[in-house]
Amino acid sequence: MEIYLVRHIEPSIEKGICYGQLDVAIPDDYQVQHQQIMYELPHDFDAIFSSPLLRCKLLANQLSNNVIYDKRLMEVNFGDWEGKKWDDINQTDLNNWMDNYITTAPPNGESLTDVLNRFSDFIAEIKTKNYNKILIITHAGIIRCGMNLFNTIAIDKIMMEKVGFGEVLKFQSK
Repeated sequence: MEIYLVRHIEPSIEKGICYGQLDVAIPDDYQVQHQQIMYELPHDFDAIFSSPLLRCKLLANQLSNNVIYDKRLMEVNFGDWEGKKWDDINQTDLNNWMDNYITTAPPNGESLTDVLNRFSDFIAEIKTKNYNKILIITHAGIIRCGMNLFNTIAIDKIMMEKVGFGEVLKFQSK
């Protein structure tokens, strides 16, 4: 199965804010930016899936009227830190999380292992559907999990992988 993963465009939010699963605005010219992404994509997908967050949903709606929204495609949940400036988060807590993010979650949030598990569950489910080519509109955290699942990049290395806003990545899955 061919799997195309697309990261949403850059949101309109102040730099330095932890926004994870917050539903943040995107620029007014989003349709122009979405056209550039759409130009890079094939048009013969068996199914289109999307995170239900607005920054993904708007692109998905431009592509199809039959999008399947799934919460498992949402960004990392940063829990109590969402909406706060990174600089305002307790430094000891932040450092502990940064040193152990694979297995440690922010307060009321989720670890990278949690995100990988929910995305793995999603992939296992769609593999039962006999799709040949799918599109997933999502977030950098999920795309990095895809790098682990499909390209076998080690979980302790995936956060170093760059994933640009609006970037399209293609993977093969058996």
